[in-house]
Amino acid sequence: MVITGASSGIGRAAALRLAHRARALALCARSEEPLAEVAEECERRGAATLCRALDVADEDAVEAFAEATEEDFGRIDVWVNNAGVIAYGPFEEIPSEVFRHVVETNLMGQVHGARAALRRFRAQEAGVLINMSSVWGRVSTPQVTPYIVSKNAVRAFSECLAGELVDDEEIHVATMVPQAIDTPIFEHAGNYTGRQVRPIPPVLDVEEVARGIELCAENPKREVNYGQAGRALEILHAAAAPLYRRLAHIAFLRGTMGGVGAAPAPGNVLESHGPYATSGGWHARRQGTLRRAFLAAAAGSLRGLFKKKS
Repeated sequence: MVITGASSGIGRAAALRLAHRARALALCARSEEPLAEVAEECERRGAATLCRALDVADEDAVEAFAEATEEDFGRIDVWVNNAGVIAYGPFEEIPSEVFRHVVETNLMGQVHGARAALRRFRAQEAGVLINMSSVWGRVSTPQVTPYIVSKNAVRAFSECLAGELVDDEEIHVATMVPQAIDTPIFEHAGNYTGRQVRPIPPVLDVEEVARGIELCAENPKREVNYGQAGRALEILHAAAAPLYRRLAHIAFLRGTMGGVGAAPAPGNVLESHGPYATSGGWHARRQGTLRRAFLAAAAGSLRGLFKKKS
């Protein structure tokens, strides 16, 4: 089983969870030390491991990683395209280099992983490819444009692949579509909003999504949605897009942007940095921040609901 972006967040949680069951795990991420820590823990839990520091935006590096995995373990049964980065801010304020690398990591990184995996799946006539999208692969909000563009594209990419594989009954493409998750991604984010960013509750436990990856590896589903709030947003967006924009857009801006200022910075979009952990600690130690985010978002929704149309 291959997991990209395994040093932090969902990838780290999935690797540690699956180490009890997988015969072998191949893990990659950009930062060598935290990746080695995850690999060591996985080995203590019973899985043979291979780890390699690389950027999934580098297609040659991804292919070399797949070759090394196949050489060490004989085959690849499951490939999880999990590596991802995010940047917040008005479109004009996000530098082109940052915008481009969000798309290169989130979309092209998954394209490179799929290309390496499917070549091997076709040869062995079996395999499961798991792509990571988001509720933002179905809906839109302001000031997170590169991430939303990339996650919409991932869903479309997965659908295209599934269509091409319709006659290959033992090769599966699954897409994960979760709402906000308690991971370090908010601390890692590129930020050009002028304010610190925070998730808006309800925020999923990262272990719930890791469990979903485990289930998909065993019993693949075409698309897996996580979170009732995210699903409600999808339904509202599909059924009443103008109302969605009036309610959700201002709620997102009010809820996500906190009261503390922040200097413009690319976060870990261009270069990897910590914290390297499964959880962002929002449930454990930031309940007050989550409550303020929820109240601000709710107030924003009410304002959008009663605001007169221009």
